Amino acid sequence: MGDAEATDQAELTDAKRGRSRIFNLCYSLVFWPYLIVTCAILFVVALAIFVLTFAFDEKRKVLHRFTCWWAAHYLAWAPLASVKVEGPGVGYRGPCVYVSNHQSMVDILAVFATYFDFLWISKVENFYAPFLGWNMFMNGYVPLKRGHLPSILRMVRTCRTKLDQGFSLFLFPEGTRSPNGRIQKFFRGAFYLANKYRVPVVPIVLEGTNDVLPKHSFLVNPGRVVVRVLEPVHPVEVDFEEDRLRDLVHERMLDEQRRLRAA
Repeated sequence: MGDAEATDQAELTDAKRGRSRIFNLCYSLVFWPYLIVTCAILFVVALAIFVLTFAFDEKRKVLHRFTCWWAAHYLAWAPLASVKVEGPGVGYRGPCVYVSNHQSMVDILAVFATYFDFLWISKVENFYAPFLGWNMFMNGYVPLKRGHLPSILRMVRTCRTKLDQGFSLFLFPEGTRSPNGRIQKFFRGAFYLANKYRVPVVPIVLEGTNDVLPKHSFLVNPGRVVVRVLEPVHPVEVDFEEDRLRDLVHERMLDEQRRLRAA
Protein backbone atom coordinates (compact mmCIF):
# COMPACT_ATOMS: atom_id res chain seq x y z
CA MET A 1 0.00 0.00 0.00
CA GLY A 2 1.43 3.41 -0.98
CA ASP A 3 1.40 6.56 1.16
CA ALA A 4 -1.62 7.96 -0.68
CA GLU A 5 -3.60 4.76 -0.14
CA ALA A 6 -2.62 4.68 3.54
CA THR A 7 -3.77 8.29 3.95
CA ASP A 8 -7.08 7.54 2.24
CA GLN A 9 -7.69 4.56 4.50
CA ALA A 10 -6.82 6.54 7.62
CA GLU A 11 -9.24 9.30 6.54
CA LEU A 12 -11.96 6.71 5.95
CA THR A 13 -11.37 5.30 9.43
CA ASP A 14 -11.62 8.78 10.95
CA ALA A 15 -14.86 9.43 9.08
CA LYS A 16 -16.38 6.15 10.29
CA ARG A 17 -15.98 7.30 13.88
CA GLY A 18 -16.85 10.91 13.21
CA ARG A 19 -13.53 12.33 14.35
CA SER A 20 -11.10 14.78 12.90
CA ARG A 21 -7.45 14.14 12.20
CA ILE A 22 -6.65 16.81 14.77
CA PHE A 23 -8.50 14.83 17.47
CA ASN A 24 -6.58 11.68 16.61
CA LEU A 25 -3.30 13.59 16.57
CA CYS A 26 -3.97 14.95 20.07
CA TYR A 27 -5.01 11.50 21.29
CA SER A 28 -1.84 9.97 19.84
CA LEU A 29 0.36 12.62 21.44
CA VAL A 30 -0.87 11.33 24.79
CA PHE A 31 -1.11 7.62 23.96
CA TRP A 32 2.40 6.99 22.64
CA PRO A 33 4.33 8.77 25.45
CA TYR A 34 2.11 6.99 27.99
CA LEU A 35 2.91 3.62 26.38
CA ILE A 36 6.66 4.28 26.31
CA VAL A 37 6.89 5.51 29.90
CA THR A 38 4.68 2.76 31.35
CA CYS A 39 6.56 0.06 29.44
CA ALA A 40 9.73 1.08 31.26
CA ILE A 41 7.96 1.15 34.63
CA LEU A 42 5.97 -2.06 34.20
CA PHE A 43 9.01 -3.95 32.95
CA VAL A 44 10.55 -3.44 36.38
CA VAL A 45 7.43 -5.02 37.91
CA ALA A 46 7.62 -7.90 35.40
CA LEU A 47 11.29 -8.44 36.25
CA ALA A 48 10.46 -8.58 39.95
CA ILE A 49 7.69 -11.13 39.29
CA PHE A 50 10.08 -13.21 37.19
CA VAL A 51 12.75 -13.25 39.91
CA LEU A 52 10.32 -13.97 42.74
CA THR A 53 8.38 -16.75 40.97
CA PHE A 54 11.09 -18.38 38.84
CA ALA A 55 11.81 -21.16 41.34
CA PHE A 56 8.25 -22.48 41.71
CA ASP A 57 6.31 -21.22 38.66
CA GLU A 58 7.92 -23.22 35.85
CA LYS A 59 5.21 -22.29 33.35
CA ARG A 60 5.50 -18.61 34.35
CA LYS A 61 1.75 -18.30 34.69
CA VAL A 62 1.98 -15.41 37.14
CA LEU A 63 4.22 -13.46 34.79
CA HIS A 64 1.97 -14.28 31.83
CA ARG A 65 -1.10 -12.99 33.69
CA PHE A 66 0.70 -9.77 34.49
CA THR A 67 1.85 -9.49 30.87
CA CYS A 68 -1.76 -9.92 29.69
CA TRP A 69 -2.89 -7.11 31.96
CA TRP A 70 0.06 -4.92 30.98
CA ALA A 71 -0.61 -5.25 27.24
CA ALA A 72 -4.42 -5.32 27.32
CA HIS A 73 -4.89 -2.20 29.42
CA TYR A 74 -3.56 0.05 26.64
CA LEU A 75 -6.58 -0.88 24.55
CA ALA A 76 -9.22 -2.24 26.93
CA TRP A 77 -8.94 0.62 29.41
CA ALA A 78 -8.07 3.48 27.08
CA PRO A 79 -10.59 6.35 26.89
CA LEU A 80 -13.16 5.81 24.10
CA ALA A 81 -11.80 2.29 23.46
CA SER A 82 -12.84 -1.20 24.53
CA VAL A 83 -12.19 -4.88 23.83
CA LYS A 84 -14.97 -7.48 23.76
CA VAL A 85 -13.93 -11.14 23.89
CA GLU A 86 -16.67 -13.52 22.76
CA GLY A 87 -17.43 -16.67 20.82
CA PRO A 88 -17.95 -20.42 21.25
CA GLY A 89 -14.24 -21.12 21.63
CA VAL A 90 -13.69 -18.87 24.65
CA GLY A 91 -14.07 -21.72 27.11
CA TYR A 92 -11.69 -24.14 25.38
CA ARG A 93 -8.83 -25.31 27.57
CA GLY A 94 -5.95 -27.55 26.59
CA PRO A 95 -2.90 -27.47 24.35
CA CYS A 96 -3.72 -25.95 20.97
CA VAL A 97 -2.45 -23.62 18.29
CA TYR A 98 -4.22 -20.26 18.34
CA VAL A 99 -4.28 -18.40 15.02
CA SER A 100 -5.57 -14.90 14.35
CA ASN A 101 -5.89 -12.49 11.48
CA HIS A 102 -3.40 -9.63 11.59
CA GLN A 103 -4.64 -6.11 10.84
CA SER A 104 -2.68 -3.77 13.06
CA MET A 105 0.09 -3.32 15.60
CA VAL A 106 -2.58 -3.24 18.30
CA ASP A 107 -3.70 -6.81 17.46
CA ILE A 108 -1.29 -8.05 20.11
CA LEU A 109 -2.94 -5.84 22.73
CA ALA A 110 -6.35 -7.22 21.78
CA VAL A 111 -5.13 -10.83 21.91
CA PHE A 112 -3.70 -10.35 25.40
CA ALA A 113 -7.16 -9.17 26.52
CA THR A 114 -8.31 -12.80 26.22
CA TYR A 115 -6.04 -13.79 29.14
CA PHE A 116 -5.62 -17.18 27.44
CA ASP A 117 -2.55 -19.19 28.36
CA PHE A 118 -0.23 -19.29 25.35
CA LEU A 119 3.28 -18.67 24.09
CA TRP A 120 3.87 -16.39 21.14
CA ILE A 121 5.95 -17.58 18.21
CA SER A 122 7.59 -14.38 17.04
CA LYS A 123 10.40 -13.23 14.82
CA VAL A 124 13.65 -13.05 16.74
CA GLU A 125 14.07 -9.30 16.12
CA ASN A 126 11.15 -8.59 18.46
CA PHE A 127 13.06 -10.10 21.39
CA TYR A 128 15.68 -7.33 21.11
CA ALA A 129 13.16 -4.52 21.63
CA PRO A 130 13.72 -2.72 24.94
CA PHE A 131 11.34 -3.72 27.75
CA LEU A 132 8.73 -5.50 25.60
CA GLY A 133 11.23 -7.82 23.94
CA TRP A 134 13.00 -8.51 27.20
CA ASN A 135 9.66 -9.45 28.74
CA MET A 136 9.01 -11.81 25.83
CA PHE A 137 12.27 -13.55 26.69
CA MET A 138 11.33 -13.85 30.36
CA ASN A 139 7.96 -15.35 29.41
CA GLY A 140 9.66 -18.06 27.40
CA TYR A 141 8.13 -17.12 24.04
CA VAL A 142 9.51 -18.94 21.01
CA PRO A 143 11.84 -16.97 18.67
CA LEU A 144 12.05 -17.61 14.95
CA LYS A 145 14.45 -16.27 12.35
CA ARG A 146 12.50 -16.24 9.13
CA GLY A 147 13.99 -18.15 6.22
CA HIS A 148 16.77 -19.61 8.39
CA LEU A 149 16.50 -23.41 8.40
CA PRO A 150 18.38 -24.09 11.68
CA SER A 151 16.13 -21.56 13.44
CA ILE A 152 13.01 -23.12 11.95
CA LEU A 153 14.06 -26.62 13.03
CA ARG A 154 14.91 -25.36 16.51
CA MET A 155 11.51 -23.65 16.69
CA VAL A 156 9.72 -26.88 15.70
CA ARG A 157 11.57 -28.86 18.40
CA THR A 158 10.80 -26.21 21.00
CA CYS A 159 7.12 -26.16 20.02
CA ARG A 160 6.88 -29.91 20.39
CA THR A 161 8.35 -29.71 23.88
CA LYS A 162 6.03 -26.88 24.86
CA LEU A 163 2.90 -28.65 23.55
CA ASP A 164 3.94 -31.82 25.40
CA GLN A 165 4.21 -29.72 28.57
CA GLY A 166 0.65 -28.47 28.11
CA PHE A 167 1.37 -25.05 26.63
CA SER A 168 -0.55 -23.53 23.74
CA LEU A 169 1.05 -21.55 20.93
CA PHE A 170 -0.07 -18.36 19.16
CA LEU A 171 0.75 -17.33 15.60
CA PHE A 172 -0.40 -14.88 12.94
CA PRO A 173 -0.63 -17.20 9.91
CA GLU A 174 -0.73 -14.30 7.45
CA GLY A 175 2.83 -13.55 8.47
CA THR A 176 2.38 -9.78 8.36
CA ARG A 177 -0.31 -7.17 8.76
CA SER A 178 -3.00 -7.05 6.11
CA PRO A 179 -2.75 -3.90 3.96
CA ASN A 180 -6.53 -3.46 3.82
CA GLY A 181 -7.92 -5.28 6.85
CA ARG A 182 -9.15 -8.27 4.87
CA ILE A 183 -7.80 -11.71 5.74
CA GLN A 184 -4.95 -12.66 3.42
CA LYS A 185 -3.59 -16.09 2.45
CA PHE A 186 -2.14 -18.23 5.23
CA PHE A 187 1.33 -19.69 5.51
CA ARG A 188 1.57 -23.31 6.57
CA GLY A 189 3.57 -23.10 9.81
CA ALA A 190 0.73 -23.04 12.33
CA PHE A 191 -1.12 -25.85 10.58
CA TYR A 192 2.00 -27.95 10.21
CA LEU A 193 2.50 -27.78 13.98
CA ALA A 194 -1.14 -28.56 14.79
CA ASN A 195 -1.25 -31.45 12.36
CA LYS A 196 2.14 -32.91 13.29
CA TYR A 197 1.49 -32.87 17.04
CA ARG A 198 -2.25 -33.65 16.84
CA VAL A 199 -3.60 -30.59 18.63
CA PRO A 200 -6.55 -28.44 17.55
CA VAL A 201 -6.36 -25.06 15.89
CA VAL A 202 -8.41 -22.38 17.64
CA PRO A 203 -9.20 -19.59 15.14
CA ILE A 204 -9.61 -16.02 16.38
CA VAL A 205 -11.03 -13.19 14.28
CA LEU A 206 -10.11 -9.64 15.28
CA GLU A 207 -12.33 -6.85 14.08
CA GLY A 208 -11.82 -3.14 14.72
CA THR A 209 -8.07 -3.04 15.26
CA ASN A 210 -7.52 -1.81 11.71
CA ASP A 211 -9.73 1.17 12.54
CA VAL A 212 -7.85 1.87 15.77
CA LEU A 213 -4.42 1.89 14.10
CA PRO A 214 -4.24 1.26 10.34
CA LYS A 215 -1.08 -0.10 8.79
CA HIS A 216 1.46 2.64 7.94
CA SER A 217 -0.18 5.06 10.39
CA PHE A 218 0.70 6.15 13.92
CA LEU A 219 -2.50 8.12 14.51
CA VAL A 220 -4.61 6.29 17.07
CA ASN A 221 -8.38 6.36 16.48
CA PRO A 222 -9.83 4.74 19.64
CA GLY A 223 -12.86 2.51 19.36
CA ARG A 224 -14.43 -0.86 20.03
CA VAL A 225 -12.51 -4.03 19.16
CA VAL A 226 -14.10 -7.46 18.95
CA VAL A 227 -12.09 -10.63 19.60
CA ARG A 228 -14.21 -13.47 18.23
CA VAL A 229 -12.98 -16.92 19.30
CA LEU A 230 -14.27 -19.69 17.03
CA GLU A 231 -14.72 -23.36 17.82
CA PRO A 232 -11.54 -25.46 17.76
CA VAL A 233 -10.75 -27.27 14.51
CA HIS A 234 -9.04 -30.61 15.09
CA PRO A 235 -6.82 -32.13 12.37
CA VAL A 236 -8.90 -35.31 12.53
CA GLU A 237 -11.74 -33.35 10.87
CA VAL A 238 -9.68 -33.22 7.67
CA ASP A 239 -8.06 -36.66 8.02
CA PHE A 240 -4.82 -35.06 9.19
CA GLU A 241 -4.22 -33.32 5.86
CA GLU A 242 -2.32 -30.13 6.53
CA ASP A 243 -3.45 -28.17 3.47
CA ARG A 244 -7.09 -29.00 4.10
CA LEU A 245 -6.70 -27.92 7.72
CA ARG A 246 -5.27 -24.57 6.64
CA ASP A 247 -8.00 -24.04 4.03
CA LEU A 248 -10.81 -24.98 6.41
CA VAL A 249 -9.61 -22.59 9.11
CA HIS A 250 -9.10 -19.84 6.51
CA GLU A 251 -12.62 -20.32 5.17
CA ARG A 252 -14.21 -20.22 8.63
CA MET A 253 -12.31 -17.08 9.59
CA LEU A 254 -13.29 -15.35 6.34
CA ASP A 255 -16.94 -16.23 6.93
CA GLU A 256 -16.79 -14.90 10.47
CA GLN A 257 -15.11 -11.68 9.35
CA ARG A 258 -17.90 -11.14 6.81
CA ARG A 259 -20.53 -11.69 9.52
CA LEU A 260 -18.85 -9.28 11.91
CA ARG A 261 -18.57 -6.59 9.26
CA ALA A 262 -22.14 -7.09 8.11
CA ALA A 263 -23.31 -6.64 11.71
